[in-house]
Amino acid sequence: MEQLLRAAGFTGVEVVDGVIYARTDPALPEFTATQIGDDWQLAQAWPLRATPTQIAQWNAQQPDAPMDIHQGETRITLRATPENLTHWADLTRAMVAQCVAWRRETRQHDEGM
Repeated sequence: MEQLLRAAGFTGVEVVDGVIYARTDPALPEFTATQIGDDWQLAQAWPLRATPTQIAQWNAQQPDAPMDIHQGETRITLRATPENLTHWADLTRAMVAQCVAWRRETRQHDEGM
């Protein structure tokens, strides 16, 4: 998987204790690739706790990359294949953009705007 991520253009690819860390873009946070049996699971987390409604909305639009709350953060996961790595890059950018929008929306409501 490490070689596939590099070949697909991901940056900052490194392995620590069997977990691969990489970035879809140098400006975005790291995601992980973890081997589970014969498969690899990609996971991207963002420091925001999405609401159940927001999670359901994402999952309806992106059923192949389900969203959940993991260790207090919003996370998406995807079973990795060589064919879907480009799709993963698009999903992580979309997820980060969505989480930023949700955070801004929450701040505006909290600030009475």
